[in-house]
Amino acid sequence: MLSSFDEMMCHQLPTTMDRVHTDSPEWTERIYVSIYNVRDQDTIIGCGVGQYPNKNVQDGFLTVWHRGRQYNFRASRTLRPKIDEVRIGPLAVEVLEGLRRFRIRLDDNPSTLRADLEFVASMNPHEEEHDFRQSGGKVVQDISRFDQVGRVRGELRFGDHTLKLTEDAWWAHRDRSWGTRRPLRTDASDAKSRTSFAPFLFSWSVAQFPHYALHWRFVERAAGKYSYLSGERVQPCGQPADPGWLLDRTEQEFRWDAAGPIQTLLGGNIKLYFKNGETREVAFRTLPPRWHLKGGGYGGYRGWYHGDNKGAFYCEHEVWDLSNPTVLAEASTLSDHLIEWRVGDELGYGIMEYGVGPGYYKYQEIQHLPTF
Repeated sequence: MLSSFDEMMCHQLPTTMDRVHTDSPEWTERIYVSIYNVRDQDTIIGCGVGQYPNKNVQDGFLTVWHRGRQYNFRASRTLRPKIDEVRIGPLAVEVLEGLRRFRIRLDDNPSTLRADLEFVASMNPHEEEHDFRQSGGKVVQDISRFDQVGRVRGELRFGDHTLKLTEDAWWAHRDRSWGTRRPLRTDASDAKSRTSFAPFLFSWSVAQFPHYALHWRFVERAAGKYSYLSGERVQPCGQPADPGWLLDRTEQEFRWDAAGPIQTLLGGNIKLYFKNGETREVAFRTLPPRWHLKGGGYGGYRGWYHGDNKGAFYCEHEVWDLSNPTVLAEASTLSDHLIEWRVGDELGYGIMEYGVGPGYYKYQEIQHLPTF
């Protein structure tokens, strides 16, 4: 099927741009954005869109965590024929300048959420190591991804709040990925479909400082043994990249709140070893804002999984009171948790996603709680 994408000189296959190289239903292209108020430290926004060419679906979400309440909006549409639009009803993402600026809009919809936000990159993107994994001879993960930090301006409305976002106070990062993705199934309402986890420590982190940013994502199975590791110290936009600043390994000590009902990080230290022989010791503490990815459909929520065909257009919304332990338990561990980072006298902000799988050699005190 032809689309406006076929006018562009970017084909990789002898077919039209609406097709990918595999018929795997798990092939996904995803936009992911996390935005946080580093001045008041009381709000974090999550937004994302997923496209599934072999399922003929595009879906997305916008969520806001504000002072212990999370406002969620999720939507889905049939992908074809409009494969060249990142728009699901009122939710849209528009690239304004490649690798520099894009716009997020959430127009009138049944929820109280509205947004018109512009992301402006502050640092070069980090191109992650290719993520390729097999299980039993079958490819279960084959993903390319890049991450980038920036600042955000615009307007946000939710509940009875209207916020003006300015670049000094609102920092952000975005994650772009494409490829065959291992499905995550952690929907507590679906007893027939649950993801089981091997021993591991997972950390995906962004630490933005005024003149550079640190990225890392790893899955450590045992001390110093990784099934995946990627990271980099990146420079401001336009400055040349230095391959010596690619991450080589890490050492970490994390502190946890074991009270439950989910895994909750309090703080800790991580030492980053780079290929050029440099090291950076990063101390951190978690701040209250923590948006739970279940609100965007990650892992599935009450029977709806990413990529499910919900028809020509479908949306739903709710507000979670996360002071309620039952609600928090359903929201589960997987989250973007706002972090204050310190390297010497330098202060930065960002997020960490984290989880500890049962049997990991450390942090037994929280392994009875849900991993993701």
